[in-house]
Amino acid sequence: MKEAIGSSYIFVICLVFIILFTGYIAISVNYNKAFITKDYLVSKIEDTPGGYDDGALREDLETYLTSQGYVAEGKCEPTITEKTLDGESITTSWNRVGCLRQKPNDSNICGACIYKKEIDSTAMDDIRADRSYYKVYTFFKFDLPVVNVLMNFKIGGTTKYVFTD
Repeated sequence: MKEAIGSSYIFVICLVFIILFTGYIAISVNYNKAFITKDYLVSKIEDTPGGYDDGALREDLETYLTSQGYVAEGKCEPTITEKTLDGESITTSWNRVGCLRQKPNDSNICGACIYKKEIDSTAMDDIRADRSYYKVYTFFKFDLPVVNVLMNFKIGGTTKYVFTD
């Protein structure tokens, strides 16, 4: 009887380690997919003359999301509020210009969010051209089906400045 109880403890310990290892692998794969998707969106916006538009580029990006099997969703606010290093809240001029794979019944739930920040051409001494930055957010879905816990994490990236027309 003593050996049976001892081996059941070892079995439970092995089972816990297998579950933890499998969960870690699943999280790594989902994070990697969201990160690669974000990098693709950022590079496509940087490579497009004039930056993001709601026409052909939007269709191309949504086709890419569908072909990659990207299904995560998250909340995209119309504007972004960022914090400075000293903790003061500053409302920036980041405005949402794109919501890829938008849910039909909720305008703030998207598969990927694209924000734009206009740069004042008179503020810089060297460059006298209209340009803007784009910020892209993709989402990383963390789901524990047994405990019914669903969490979404944002993964964001910013483009280099893009000359606008």
